[in-house]
Amino acid sequence: MDVTKAQHPDSMVLASVKIELSNADIAIDKAKKTYELTELSDLGLARGVKIAFSSSKIDVKADNGTVPLKGQTDMKASVEFSLLERYVPLIGQIMKGIATVKIIPGTKGKKIDELNAGSAVKDKRYEFKHPNYDGERPENIVIKQGTKTLTSPTDYTIEKGAAGTWGYLFTAAGDFDPAKAATVEYEITPIKAYSLGKGSGGVVQPISMRLTNKRKAQDGRIISRTFDFPYGFYDGEDSIAFKSKNDADTVAEVAMKFEFSPHPDLVLDEDFEPFSLYRETPEV
Repeated sequence: MDVTKAQHPDSMVLASVKIELSNADIAIDKAKKTYELTELSDLGLARGVKIAFSSSKIDVKADNGTVPLKGQTDMKASVEFSLLERYVPLIGQIMKGIATVKIIPGTKGKKIDELNAGSAVKDKRYEFKHPNYDGERPENIVIKQGTKTLTSPTDYTIEKGAAGTWGYLFTAAGDFDPAKAATVEYEITPIKAYSLGKGSGGVVQPISMRLTNKRKAQDGRIISRTFDFPYGFYDGEDSIAFKSKNDADTVAEVAMKFEFSPHPDLVLDEDFEPFSLYRETPEV
């Protein structure tokens, strides 16, 4: 016989999580007494995501009296999982400081981006679909509409976005006609391959991490629970588990492990200190 029921069903953590990581500093807002993780990037598919907390114990023993102090200190957290995608630039980001990624360029050639009639408007920036391997501006850019070749900067301008990517913008006073199709021709040197090296090692750089769990609430809303870790380091080996082609599940797994400590910029402030290691935020 059932003797109870879920008291807070919307608080249950169900399903899996999105894993995001950043090498950038966190943004601390001292006025609002909060912080935010910045420049997060999605790590992709993973298995076995696990969060664990630990602390070292203080247990002082005396020879001539009672124990004067007991408690815990040095709280830490660890996050472990196995990635199902081994993307070399991502491994370089995760292991920044102890691994180096180099880009091997391919052969320079022409690319053509097609703009269908009505697919582009003036005064809006559009990115080149094929970037240079080194992020430099594409060369020999020619934009045409039918037999007419548009001119720069009268009809369009070439601009670099905040993320470092190059694009083009059709000027309001230019001859570009949004009702007509256009072609954007240019030359770039694509990426041929990535090279991952570890050399003699180094000092791993600090990272921050966010885990986000989303699901439907009882009333149909999508609610989320976020787990923020503002300061930690990669703490695992770079290992890959390959499987036989006869295995029903042939996906290789890349084991990951991170260890987190209280953020050094937060622990000296009594408002920040309780959340300097970890912050869990469930929506209700």
